[in-house]
Amino acid sequence: MVGNMIELRNVCKAFGTQQILRDFSANLPEKGIVALRGQSGSGKTTLLRILAGLETHDSGEITGLENKRVSYIFQEDRLLPGVTALENVAIVSDRERAREWLTRFAMGAAMYKKSAELSGGMRRRVAAARAFAYGGEILLLDEPFTGLDNDNIAIIKQAVKNFAENGLVILVHHGEDILNCDLEIRLRLS
Repeated sequence: MVGNMIELRNVCKAFGTQQILRDFSANLPEKGIVALRGQSGSGKTTLLRILAGLETHDSGEITGLENKRVSYIFQEDRLLPGVTALENVAIVSDRERAREWLTRFAMGAAMYKKSAELSGGMRRRVAAARAFAYGGEILLLDEPFTGLDNDNIAIIKQAVKNFAENGLVILVHHGEDILNCDLEIRLRLS
């Protein structure tokens, strides 16, 4: 293994009788942007969940994740109901860092609004702010630009590029290639 690369060898994952990943292998760099592409059901989200430690692979080997802090923007916003945008972000960080990321993502005027009062695009930016405030060496992005207008996509895109200078971003995005990726991995239906 070279440097701090993440290596996946013959990773398999099934849910019941449905095989999602079959002998999947890849070498991921320690920094940069990696795009995961493939049809719906090909295992992109499952692979992210395995890398985050939220799912366990059935067989195969994954090395290079040891002692790595992983942050995740899920497909769903997963905000805590009944609390403000600021509180949603501060739960993984401190209030100062939460304010900084919310302001950076154009949420300064709405940071004291409760989750239920936020539009879909605002909730998406709060979820992104939470992931960036948490930090780490690896950032997993599962459809991070869904529901955002072009201005907000540009803001988050820049934050992703900045993160990728020193960390690894693994991105699932079905639209056009809006980020220059260092590596593209195609997953196929099993």
